Amino acid sequence: MSFIQKGAARGASWARRARRHPLLTASLLSLMGGSAGAQSQFPPPEEWCDFGRAGPAATQPAPVAMSAAHGQVRFFGVGPSYTDADLSLVMALNGSTVDWAEATRHYASTMEGVCALDVTSKTLPRARVLTVGPIAFIRPGTGELRIPRHARAAIIDLRGLPAAPGLEEALARAIGAISTTPVERLAGLVRAHVGMLDETTPYNVYGNYIDRLAHEPHAATGQTQLPVALLTEPTLAPATARFAADLRMARRAWLIGAPVHAAVAESRWMPVSSRGLLVRTMRLEDAQGPIPDVLPADLSLATLGMSALSAEALPSEQSLQLTSWLGAPPAVDRTTPVVRNAPPERISLEAVPPIGASSAIARADLLTLHGATRLFYPYFDIVGDGIDGRLLETLARVDATPVTHRDQTRRLLLRFNEVLKDGHGFVTMYGGPPPAGFFPVSLEEVQGQPIIRRSALPDMQPGDTLVSINGTPMSEWLAEEQAHASAATPGYLHDVAIRRLLIMNAPMDVGLRAMDGTTRVVQVQPQPVELLNQVSGPPSLRAAGSLADLGAPDLHYLNMASEVLTSPDAFRAALTAAQGASGLVVDMRGYPGISHYEVADRLIPTPFRTPVFRYPIWVGPDHFETWDSGHTRQPLTNPSYAGPIVLLVGPRTVSAAENFSIMLTGAQRVTVIGRRSAGTNGNVTRLLLPGQMAVSFTGMGILFPDQSRFHGVGIVPHIEVAPTVQDIATGTDPELLRAIQFLHTGQ
Repeated sequence: MSFIQKGAARGASWARRARRHPLLTASLLSLMGGSAGAQSQFPPPEEWCDFGRAGPAATQPAPVAMSAAHGQVRFFGVGPSYTDADLSLVMALNGSTVDWAEATRHYASTMEGVCALDVTSKTLPRARVLTVGPIAFIRPGTGELRIPRHARAAIIDLRGLPAAPGLEEALARAIGAISTTPVERLAGLVRAHVGMLDETTPYNVYGNYIDRLAHEPHAATGQTQLPVALLTEPTLAPATARFAADLRMARRAWLIGAPVHAAVAESRWMPVSSRGLLVRTMRLEDAQGPIPDVLPADLSLATLGMSALSAEALPSEQSLQLTSWLGAPPAVDRTTPVVRNAPPERISLEAVPPIGASSAIARADLLTLHGATRLFYPYFDIVGDGIDGRLLETLARVDATPVTHRDQTRRLLLRFNEVLKDGHGFVTMYGGPPPAGFFPVSLEEVQGQPIIRRSALPDMQPGDTLVSINGTPMSEWLAEEQAHASAATPGYLHDVAIRRLLIMNAPMDVGLRAMDGTTRVVQVQPQPVELLNQVSGPPSLRAAGSLADLGAPDLHYLNMASEVLTSPDAFRAALTAAQGASGLVVDMRGYPGISHYEVADRLIPTPFRTPVFRYPIWVGPDHFETWDSGHTRQPLTNPSYAGPIVLLVGPRTVSAAENFSIMLTGAQRVTVIGRRSAGTNGNVTRLLLPGQMAVSFTGMGILFPDQSRFHGVGIVPHIEVAPTVQDIATGTDPELLRAIQFLHTGQ
């Protein structure tokens, strides 16, 4: 029998079946001919959780996966404020230990835009194409698709597809193989971030906004543009629902089976343990605005008089006539008001969490910090990606020792931050009683030991070495504190750890070794902050002026520390006084108190580049990039200085002090003397967490003007000079003396 004879026979057979199934025939005619079929009944859109399909289990430990899910909710979701989201996490993590499956369910039950589902073991099947006459019946999956040349229409079966890796690509291959023109996709309103908003202050270089994210059209790879119908079922994976919404709103495909819920299409699967979360992170829209909350099926299987539809169940006799009825679907009815909300912008201090301490609060704080740094910390390529292990370590500590005091939470957060190797990694507790007092000394590191440089206590002298604290040897005390301190260089790590001695809540027994080697123990009572202020500050409190007292009347000195240089006018007066000096020593061993940009503008006589400020940018949860900011600055005159300059730096040269130093060294304007700087620059950002904890970290990457690495490198002196205990005891400044020698001899 010829192909034509076979076709005629199939046509006659289909006609006989059609007469026996008039409802099926009328419904298919209605679907494919251009008029809408029976509308499906569907529940209200707020019940969308019942219509999402899960995916496979997480490959990460449950706490790491829960952190990632909470990060999606917090930074990209459509639900409540940062604080409310965090407090929902607190409630979910209550107990002596955590059942992560139950925690996932509890968390979703309290959150808008979040659903909990049991994971599935299903994976994507192999892609298949079965033909029924001229109809290509496509089952998306892994691998390529081959569409028969004689196919004149296609049915894509979307049923049963899990939210598994590769699903979006499989769906794109399915529609691409039967298209000759790209298929436009819906855009999504998403929350975008330029760095992480500092949650403790309204004054931010970081922020977030709502963006309309366009999605690339589905590429066309086929030889023929075929009409399409999609087989749907009540539950769909997010990518499947989004695919169906794209095609139906573009009038590229009909829907057969069940309605498609837009909220499912706008969510993403985040597995945790034996359960996972669907998290809504966008609102889909086209040129006319948001799409309806529910896209009804154009034809239900019940209307077709069938309980199921598959390639095997589709009568082959129908296929010859089916193609003559195909037409573009009608536009979707948009008269029903849309009630789904889009992701909102967030502001700083939108809600302040209550003060408190518990194991649940500690766990929630750790997970939130982990999720935030995973998204926004810029230096994992340098410091290593150890935050997952550190999260598990700190959570294990909570399980081992229940948290009852806020300081326990603070120590856990400090321990987590240590793995970031970030000199901006601090933890602040808001509220609560003030400290009892302070330890009024200034400490300096000499070969790993803390030495008293200045003291407001008569029984402690410059040059005394701290050897014990409350009976604990200093080496052990430092090791413990350094394990809870974050820094990018060893010198700054020592400084961060040792400064914790300065805040006191009780008397402290301090073991000391004098210059002559004798030891003693002094009990220190908490002292007023005014005494600490008298002795704190940079290594040198010398004011600007001539160095004649050090045998160098031809040289001038400028101390940039905020304790010394307090106003732009004072700086300009000091620089005016330096006119005619054969050399200038700029001391940046402290922290600047005025605009260091103006200082650089007056010390660098040619145009120069700022550091490179690299912002992390998220546009929705799937689109990440970095944005480099930096510019060329122009010199200022009257006053200015064009002679030789030595720049003094040390371990406490950090952040803005390093920013200033980067410009001077990048312009090759200075010779650097002293010790390596802190290696930490870039604007700080802060999380405001339950228990009223504020955790800070560096929110942007910083590079030298030539785009070479800065973090952990810092400002490396051309000439290394460090003080000895004798120098400190006698008030000698060896860095300054070496600067004078260099300016006089060039060596």
